Amino acid sequence: MIEWFGDNLWAPWLALALGLLVLEAITLDLLFLMLAVGAGAATTVALAGGEPWLQVLVGCATALLMLGAVRPIALKHLKKGPANQLTNIDRMTGMEAHALEAITGDAGLAEVDGDTWTARTTGGLRIEPGMDAVVESVEGAIVYLRPSREINWDEPGPDISGPNTPRSEGA
Repeated sequence: MIEWFGDNLWAPWLALALGLLVLEAITLDLLFLMLAVGAGAATTVALAGGEPWLQVLVGCATALLMLGAVRPIALKHLKKGPANQLTNIDRMTGMEAHALEAITGDAGLAEVDGDTWTARTTGGLRIEPGMDAVVESVEGAIVYLRPSREINWDEPGPDISGPNTPRSEGA
């Protein structure tokens, strides 16, 4: 067993590279990817018949070069954009939502940007199916909505006309 291991040093280097790639897939920080490239370089030297000390030297040098030269440039390109740029659910605040069923403070479903979300209202309001609303905030998988400004929710007999009229089944 020890002889096989000594004759096939490429195998542990390859296993190390694959393990580092798995860690990179979990962390997405480009750190383990750079180390995996170093292990891949050591694998190449081992397959070419290089001595163990040369494998370690090439692997370490490649990993350090990748960490020092390539990773900062790659991170800069990945994080391109203004520092205050909103992404993912942060950008949803203020988006229009469409009530798919009655939405209260306890239950409801709404469509936001083509996706169906669990929805709740704030302030004890009720949003009827088909009505439009605006996203106030997002917590986990729940969007908190407020009625659109065009709807006068304070009047007893709501005159609902225009863009906030409930959509019919055929529309």
